[in-house]
Amino acid sequence: MRKGARESADSRSPARGSGKETSKAALRDRPLAAMLGVTGAGTVAFWALFFAGKMRATETPQDEAFEKAFPLADAWMSACCLLAARALWRGEKRGVFYSTAAGSSLVFLSLMDILYSLENGKYWPLDRDRALMLGIHLWTLCTGVFSLARSFRRIDGPVALASP
Repeated sequence: MRKGARESADSRSPARGSGKETSKAALRDRPLAAMLGVTGAGTVAFWALFFAGKMRATETPQDEAFEKAFPLADAWMSACCLLAARALWRGEKRGVFYSTAAGSSLVFLSLMDILYSLENGKYWPLDRDRALMLGIHLWTLCTGVFSLARSFRRIDGPVALASP
């Protein structure tokens, strides 16, 4: 490799031994870091309020049973979101791993919520509370897709999407 090409490549790669990326790459990740941080912290706050009896998120006993099936999965998703947010904000390479895990969790959980809500008529008639619920579901889905897309673009090396 030519010396100039090597220097150029080195300027885009993480600092040796630090696990941190260049500040330019870290700055590009900050919007995603903020989105994941808000999502993770918001989910933790929701469950704290829900179990403290300060927030009611259900209309029927069936809704209550469905909602109570999610704390452990939401805890995993929140942990992934918060770890990704911290690592991405600081420009750490492991942020790509955490944001992939967070994105996958967010997409899965939002699709579960959306399908349940569609099958059980939870979005209609659309009032303030249902619009908020729909907004949260769409935020979660879009944040997950954005996180996965951003992570996919950051993976080093060739990625085979189909078998030869």
